[in-house]
Amino acid sequence: MMRGYEGNAQVMADVAAVIEQAQREGRDLATALRIARVTLAYVSGPEPEPDQARALEALDRQLRSLSD
Repeated sequence: MMRGYEGNAQVMADVAAVIEQAQREGRDLATALRIARVTLAYVSGPEPEPDQARALEALDRQLRSLSD
C-alpha cells in the first residue's frame, strides 16, 4: 500500500471517482457516500493514517446529516 501524501492523494482521488460513478449510475448521494466510505475503509486498512481517519470521520458526519 502507498503511504504518505502521494498515497493519500491517490486514495482520495479513488474515493471521489467512486462517488462520481455511483452518481452516474443514478444512486442517491447517501448511497454514493456509503460506497465511498466502504472503499476508503478497505483501502485504509485496520490502522488508517490520520488523513484517512479524518476523511472517514467526514464521510460519517455527512451520512449522519443526510439521515437527519
